[in-house]
Amino acid sequence: MAKKNKLKSIKEYEHQDEIWSYLLLRSKNLRLTRGNNLYLDIFLSDATGMISGKVWDNAKEINEKINIGMAVGVRAIVEEFNGNKQLNIEKIFQIDEKEFDKKGFSWELLLPTSDKNIGKLWKNIQKAIDNIDNIFLKELVEKIYNQNKEDIIKFPASMKLHHAFVGGFIEHVESMLRLGLSAIKNYKVDKDLVITGILLHDIGKLIELSGFPNNNYTDAGNFLGHITIGYSMVHNEIKKIKKFPKELALKVEHIILSHQGKYEYQSPKKPAIPEAIIVHYIDELDSRMNMYNQAVANDIGDNNWTSLSNYFRIPLYKKVQNNNGNEIEK
Repeated sequence: MAKKNKLKSIKEYEHQDEIWSYLLLRSKNLRLTRGNNLYLDIFLSDATGMISGKVWDNAKEINEKINIGMAVGVRAIVEEFNGNKQLNIEKIFQIDEKEFDKKGFSWELLLPTSDKNIGKLWKNIQKAIDNIDNIFLKELVEKIYNQNKEDIIKFPASMKLHHAFVGGFIEHVESMLRLGLSAIKNYKVDKDLVITGILLHDIGKLIELSGFPNNNYTDAGNFLGHITIGYSMVHNEIKKIKKFPKELALKVEHIILSHQGKYEYQSPKKPAIPEAIIVHYIDELDSRMNMYNQAVANDIGDNNWTSLSNYFRIPLYKKVQNNNGNEIEK
């Protein structure tokens, strides 16, 4: 018989738990089974993580009663599918925000949030901007970051793949910045151009994504994507800066257009200058490491390896070594 656990967070869910939870509805899609029956396929989250769920009964009626981006009450059984936790949902309903507050809960409990000190991350970025020697690049980055500060410190870096939490954007950029500063010391590159490229490469995501509570693609995001949006944002800001060198502008724009690295990743260009190569690869490195951490954290198996159900589609080792060479669990 399933265990009854009241008001657990997603991170605490265990196989065969019967849970009552308040969660954030991230997405919902009506689908058909092989037997041509409707079911509701959804993603839910709280501050500790994300989990998929299925509603098998009365899917159409329930779909009309719950809205993406809203808090929902959920009663479900925790099951395992391809090595990952999944909810078999028996009941799900939208919560009135006033009722939500009365019961002692807040949105902060539902929104996945960076565990970093956001104020410190912002200071580190400001320090990097202050250290840009090129007056044109410095003015460009200062303007864009000051105009978009509120979104920069709150937005996720993606919808689901990596750093998909409140503060994920700034955490990702600041991490890339530290990697970039190391690369600058090792290669003969334009320091200011690398820093500028890191800080601006994903700036279009502030328009591509809606941010929380629902964190979904906007119309602009679906029509254009963050690369095209980011290019336009930077291009328009450059035009406002008097005597901005033409070739320098092209290099900054090239970094934005090429930072995904491959045409199949929707990158209009491949990196063609050293600074663009650095931005692309440290972006890839930081994103993939975050995705590895998520895959390990979300795997519920008891052995040392994850299931194949992750972005990399291979078993991932769950243990790492500390500075003393001793194995520790992730």
